[in-house]
Amino acid sequence: MHACWRCWPPCSSLKKAPPPAALENLQEIARGREAFVAQRTALLNQLGAAKATCLKQAIRRQLKTVESAIDRLETEIECIIQAEPSLARRFAILTSIPGLGTIAAVTLLANFPELGSCTGKQAAMIAGLAPIACDSGETKGERRIKGGRAGLRTGLYMAALSAARFNADLKRFYARLVANGKRPKVALTAVMRKLIALANTLIREDRLWQPTHA
Repeated sequence: MHACWRCWPPCSSLKKAPPPAALENLQEIARGREAFVAQRTALLNQLGAAKATCLKQAIRRQLKTVESAIDRLETEIECIIQAEPSLARRFAILTSIPGLGTIAAVTLLANFPELGSCTGKQAAMIAGLAPIACDSGETKGERRIKGGRAGLRTGLYMAALSAARFNADLKRFYARLVANGKRPKVALTAVMRKLIALANTLIREDRLWQPTHA
């Protein structure tokens, strides 16, 4: 998929919510793509374990079919976003954030239509990223995350992995948490919360990410 409409459409397009029909179409096709990606992963694992030549050939044929299906669905996703100004504007805002790529942006669009209309805390709750206390009496247990939308959280996890490497602010944030004794997984969850809060703010304010005004 190619993010080729980053500066289109004009800012006013975000003021109108995406039409339900366009959003439902995007959601269905995005879910279909995810299913084919999972199938591709399973086939690649099967190919790695296969020893018989005929079996490897059969798996490779299936892989080719699945890859073609993924390409077609990604092209259709691009067309849906480009054809609807409000979706295109949200897509442009999301992909302006360093570390948040095309696939993660589509995941947010499809799984979190409320983005921009809630608080940062509500966004974290919807994504299943708000720390939940595990206390008993006077005993303070470890805070855990649970619930939320699994597809959304998976997309944010992959985006956080990238942001922790390529987004200068979040890279420093992640490194500081680890240096202070946080486990890498806990630090990465904190990066995910930062990402969803940032995306929510930018969409609410209808502006692209800028390094001097994040």
